[in-house]
This record gives sequence, C-alpha cells and structure tokens, in this order.
Amino acid sequence: MRLVARASLSTRMIVGALLSSLTVLVAAGVILSHIHRQATEQAFDERLNVYLQALTGGLASPTESDHSDPADLGDPKFDLPMSGWYWQIDSGGDGKGQTIASPSLFGSRLPRMVTPTLRTSSSDILQGYVKGPDDRNLRVMERMVLTPDGVWHRLRVAGDADDIERAVQAFRFPLLVTFGLLGATIVFLTALQVWLGMRPLGLLSTALSDIRTGQADRIDGDYPPDLAPLARELNLLIDSNREIMERARTQVGNLAHALKTPLSVIANEAAAIDGEVGEKIREQSAVIGTQMNWYLERARTAAASVALGRATELAPVIGGLARVFAKLWQSRAVTLVYDVPSGLCFRGEKQDLEEMLGNLIDNAGKWAASQVSVTARLNEGPDLFVDVMIDDDGPGLAKDLRVEAMRRGRRLDETRPGTGLGLAIVADLAKLYGGQLMLEDSSLGGLRARLRLPALQSPS
Repeated sequence: MRLVARASLSTRMIVGALLSSLTVLVAAGVILSHIHRQATEQAFDERLNVYLQALTGGLASPTESDHSDPADLGDPKFDLPMSGWYWQIDSGGDGKGQTIASPSLFGSRLPRMVTPTLRTSSSDILQGYVKGPDDRNLRVMERMVLTPDGVWHRLRVAGDADDIERAVQAFRFPLLVTFGLLGATIVFLTALQVWLGMRPLGLLSTALSDIRTGQADRIDGDYPPDLAPLARELNLLIDSNREIMERARTQVGNLAHALKTPLSVIANEAAAIDGEVGEKIREQSAVIGTQMNWYLERARTAAASVALGRATELAPVIGGLARVFAKLWQSRAVTLVYDVPSGLCFRGEKQDLEEMLGNLIDNAGKWAASQVSVTARLNEGPDLFVDVMIDDDGPGLAKDLRVEAMRRGRRLDETRPGTGLGLAIVADLAKLYGGQLMLEDSSLGGLRARLRLPALQSPS
C-alpha cells in the first residue's frame, strides 16, 4: 500500500491498464483455447462417426459371412500396423463371440472405455478415451448394431488422440503470439494516452519550477480547459504575492522617512542641552535610531523573502561590490580578490544578496590588514546550496565571541565605526531564505564568514 501511495498518477494508470488488460487477455485466451479444443474434438468425432457409419453399413453387405474385411473404410491408416487408427467388431455384443479387427491392430484388441460419454446427437453412440495397444492415447467411438439375423455386434472405431493435441498446440502458439502483440499494443497505446493526458500537468509543473527558480515570471502557454483556470489562478496568486511584497517595501520606506525627520529634530535639540538630561536624551535617541533601523530592516527582508521567481547570479553582484570597495579601501591599501564561477545563481532578490555580501565584505575590510578574499562554491548536498566565503587577514575573532558578534546591536570593538547590526542583519536575512551565516577560522589568518544560501544551478 505504501508503494501504491508513493506511485505517480501516470504509473498508477499504466499499471492499472496493464493489469486489467492482462486479466482480460488471459481470460480470453483460456476461453478461446477451450472453445478451439472442443471444436477440434468435435471435428475429430465427426470423422470417427463417418468411419463408424461406414463400418455399420458393411455389416449389412453380402460379404458379412466373410469376417475377414466387413468394410473398406477408404483410409490406408487402418491397414498400417499400429498406426493409431483402428476398428474392431465384436459379434454377440458380450465380448464372447467372434472378433474381427482392422489390420492396423496387428493382432491386438481395443480395450473397453472406462468412462464413456453418450453422444447427444445419437443415443446409441458412446465416445471416450482409451489406451491403445502401444500405450497411445486413443479417441474411441462405439455403437451396438443388431443385424437382420438377430445377432448384436459391438462396433468400435478409434483414432490417434495425439492429432487433437497437435491441432490444439498448433492453435495455441499463434494465439499466444497474437495476444502477446495485442497486449503490447494495448500497453503502448495506454502509455501514449497517459503521456498525452498528463503532458499538460507536466508543462504546468515545469512552468511553476521556472517561476520558483527565477527563469520565468508567469505561467505562459495554452492549457486544456481543465487546467486553464488553475493556471490563471496561479498567475493571480503570483501577482498578488508580488503586490504584497512591493506594498510592504513601500510602507517600510515610508515609515523610515516619516520617523527619520522627527528623530533628527530630537537629536539636534538634544545636542543643545547640557548636563545629564541632554546626555540621556541623546543616548535614547541613538537607541531609538538603532532599534528603528533594525526592525525596519527585518520588515523589509521578511517581505522580500516571500517573493517568488527571483534568481540572482553571484558573479556580477560580487564583481560590482569589488569595484565599489576597491575605491573605498584605496587609502588603506586593502585589496579585494574574488573567485566566483559563472552561472551560479542565488535563489532570491538581488538587493538582498547585495545587502548581505556588502555587510560581510565591509566588515572584513574594517579588520583586514591587506587582503579580503571572496570565493563561492556549490554545495551539492541533499539541497542545492552555494557557500560564499569572505576571508580577511586581520586579527580574527575568538570562538567564544563569534556567537556574541552576531547578536543585534552588539559591538565588540567600539573604536571601529558601525552600528553592530551588520552581522545580525546578514544572519537574519540568510535565515529567512533558509540559509545560514557561520563564522570560522580563515586560511588567511583572520576571520572567515561563510554565507550559505539556496542555489539554482551548478557553475557552467
């Protein structure tokens, strides 16, 4: 039952058609074979009956007194020794009188039938099977005849039953071949029918996969009337999703702009206030600004993470960031090198990728002595992920402080510029995409930030 539950619809339909066709073909083959055997046996009996009638007519001929050959049946098989075709006449009817037989019996006698069968067309004729003198299976037909002289005679005609079996076997082989070809044709046509019927579902599944991986924005193409409404509803759902995302981003931006001006006024006014009160206001204003930036960023990234059909190639984004940071670090003599395979894509928004990588590269640049390295590699595990490693040759970070460094607003060195939100934003945004941010030891001697994100394809 578990295998059936896991089987696809196409497999279920093909297997169901195969089983039903096999059942019908086997039943039809058995019935046809039985009917053919009956017809063959009946034709054989008709032939024996002709010989029996001829033998009966010979008893009434003037040569009846000459018991050497009462009738000429016209078939040389009755003259060939042990040919399988015999006739025998027992005078007296009780087996104690005179017996004459065909030369083919070669001095032997036909045994009595064990379980004779009465012919329906003639009530005085019995038929059945016996073992012949040479242990050959014989089909026998016999009748009792009363001659005008008042003597009963038992007439028997026997034929080789192997002729029936050979005729049946000769019919079975072409029957099996025909039914085999018929079964194969039925399976092929069923598979073709299932493929044609399920093909629109496969196209719809491919279209949805293209949207999920960012290769398409909508479901396009012509679908049957059964699936066209589903395709339209899915397109409406995708459009609605994008509208919600854009609306959330707009509202986040509007809220940010609405709060920044009053907060700036409060901060400016607090700068003119001396003493403990002014210091407290300035401190709380900074806290409000930090908290506002944090939660606005959370809202924006949460809205972005539910977007469908987004794919961003890593190489162009990292190349652009490298050019930007090369100018920013020019005075510090810090170089940025990167190795990113072309064709490797992140399954998500471009601006989110820029946000995460920008924060990590900026953080590495603050601590680097002379070099920052960015590499990207595909991780072909159970799920397709890309690992982006940002390494610096700075002092590094102790293992017991790495978790603390990714907490929001936590700054381990107040002498360096920043808000303490960079790593926390990256970790939170990566988690929303199903990824992860890890801090490790770098081969350059400093800190390595490993950013694991969902990928779409392997490097070309």
